[in-house]
Amino acid sequence: MTYEAPKYSPFSHYEKRPPLGLGFLTSVLKKRGHKVFFIDNYLKPSNILETNFLNKNYVDFVGIYSTTTCYESTLKMLNKLNSIRQDKIWNGKIIVGGPHTSVGASEIPEYIDYIVIGEGENIILDIVENNIKERIINGVEVIDLDTLPIPAWEEFVHLSYSWREPWIDAYPIYTLNTSRGCPFNCKFCSVKAIWGRTYRYMSAQRIVDDIKYLMKYYGARGIYFREDNFTLNTKRIEQFCEILLRQKIEIDWICETRVDSLTDYNFQKLMNEAGCKAFFIGVESGSQRMLDFYRKGVTVEQFIKAFEIAKKVGIRTYASYIIGTYEETKQDKKLTKQLLKNIKPDFIGRNIYVGIPGSEIYDYMLSNKLYDYKDKTTKILFVKGHNRLVNRYYHGNPTFKYLTLSRGAQMVLWKIFWKIKESMKMLMKEYFKRTYIFLKNIKYKVKRYYFNA
Repeated sequence: MTYEAPKYSPFSHYEKRPPLGLGFLTSVLKKRGHKVFFIDNYLKPSNILETNFLNKNYVDFVGIYSTTTCYESTLKMLNKLNSIRQDKIWNGKIIVGGPHTSVGASEIPEYIDYIVIGEGENIILDIVENNIKERIINGVEVIDLDTLPIPAWEEFVHLSYSWREPWIDAYPIYTLNTSRGCPFNCKFCSVKAIWGRTYRYMSAQRIVDDIKYLMKYYGARGIYFREDNFTLNTKRIEQFCEILLRQKIEIDWICETRVDSLTDYNFQKLMNEAGCKAFFIGVESGSQRMLDFYRKGVTVEQFIKAFEIAKKVGIRTYASYIIGTYEETKQDKKLTKQLLKNIKPDFIGRNIYVGIPGSEIYDYMLSNKLYDYKDKTTKILFVKGHNRLVNRYYHGNPTFKYLTLSRGAQMVLWKIFWKIKESMKMLMKEYFKRTYIFLKNIKYKVKRYYFNA
């Protein structure tokens, strides 16, 4: 079961895609013969905890996937589960896993039976078959990702997820995650606290097999590789592309990746020939000083070269960058603007920095009080001037702000702001229309006067 998407968060929760982590766990359980009910409250909130669903279906365990940004809604679900258990309505056990347990296990209530930190595929069976007595369990890394079962797509395909992507026309687009871990050490990132720094990945053949499966049984026409470093192992990607071309598998695909593996023309050309249509690239900053501060491990010149090659071979680009860290200066912002103008990405993503537990910048902000607000439940830190940055970069949308006024008051003010803005647009439009007609009439009268004279 997933949590409900928060109505107010510094992060966008608009995009809804199948939770592949739960897909793997579901397949592991089903393969062993266990019956699994999948409920995605993040996609569409349900009321099953208000009904007799758990008893009616003889549910012994409820597993909750938890992330830090959505922990508040997770906590509400946990409290409700505990309440119905205390009222003797249901007598099962509660499991909590997901990214939040890696950075916030101490915050999870004592009444939770099992807290899984890290990967769960190798221990979920021991939990549900009562072979583990410990409450806090360190998951066992899956070293060979080829051994993972295919995610339980049968649970996802009938639901209203985001099966499209504005970068490409293909439909439907299925999400794949073929690697785990990150060997890099970026200061702003908490991925290493969740997956570790050991990079593990599926083989090229396994990726192709999964694509062929999705094409055969679910009509896949596009693939979105949602992972931090899809092209990190260039040999794997070359093999993947060569198999697609050799077997004449026609599939459009896009991927998220780093720029340092994209500075070779032949490599990008091969990917494009094999169906690659777009890259999502974390540019972060156009200032080399800031890139070094972030420990990004790349250069401005690499961005320029990689984006230039992408344009030549016909691959579209999405450039994402960070705004508002305590180290960033006006000059750094200027350099970022200049870089974006230079590389001309097809899409640009502006991201106001928000401190998430597990990253080095978060720890520094916390110890030096370099923030305006700390969320009491999620422990997320909002940088100094966060709400002003929301006004500038997110059109003042109050759903991205930390609480100053009541949420209701913020929404009222935002609606008033937009009404005023729209009214001003209409007034200006009417003004220019009337001015145009006035000048046109004068021109006509002047011409008629001289013609008659």
